[in-house]
Amino acid sequence: MLRRLIPAAGGEIDLDAPDARTGLLDWYAPRLPEYVRLNLVSTLDGRAAGPDGTSESLTSRADRMILGVIRELADVVVVGAESVRREGLGRPRRAALAIVSATGNLSGHRLDEHADRTMPVIVITTAAGAERAAATAPTATVRVLEAAPGERIAPAAMLDDLRQQGFRGVVLEGGPTLAAQFVQAGLVDELCLTIMPRVGGPALPLLAGGAADITSLTATQLLVDESSAQFGRWSLRS
Repeated sequence: MLRRLIPAAGGEIDLDAPDARTGLLDWYAPRLPEYVRLNLVSTLDGRAAGPDGTSESLTSRADRMILGVIRELADVVVVGAESVRREGLGRPRRAALAIVSATGNLSGHRLDEHADRTMPVIVITTAAGAERAAATAPTATVRVLEAAPGERIAPAAMLDDLRQQGFRGVVLEGGPTLAAQFVQAGLVDELCLTIMPRVGGPALPLLAGGAADITSLTATQLLVDESSAQFGRWSLRS
């Protein structure tokens, strides 16, 4: 059972009810026609991975349902290559997947494990990484963006390229370095953050290196379940 505390007297959703997904789609409806959502899960002390070093062992049934809803509402899910390898990510069911990799190295991915999932996979890389991306992810579309030698691709350039491809709803799922880059660039409209009621675990932070400047957020929604897990929507726009 999910209870909505913000807005006040916001109602409940029984996750076993037939209309649970419909209710979550309403609660997580985007507030902007074009948006960047950062979707993360963490412990109370800010760790972004569970005992096995992945976020999968940190999540719950409710969190996975919300993740599916957020992806369903999006046009594209953006992740870093390290997250693809560490988490064993496959293609989302209802959104395109964009993978950011300066080197183009996607060795060990599991993108093609689900033959019934046909949403496109895009690799955003540099000229130096294009050949390797094509070799290690042959079913993906490779997009080459400019970056100075030894530098990362600018988040604004990534977002511009995604917009040019027609992706209006963008969900960013990390890892910590990519998430921090987008926050520091001022490109994130909303943070969807699940906080699991535990402390400790692998030292994988939500945002690598922290943010250069303090960013103020406004809570627009807060849900809790019977385990005391919290599911928040936080606006980064005034």
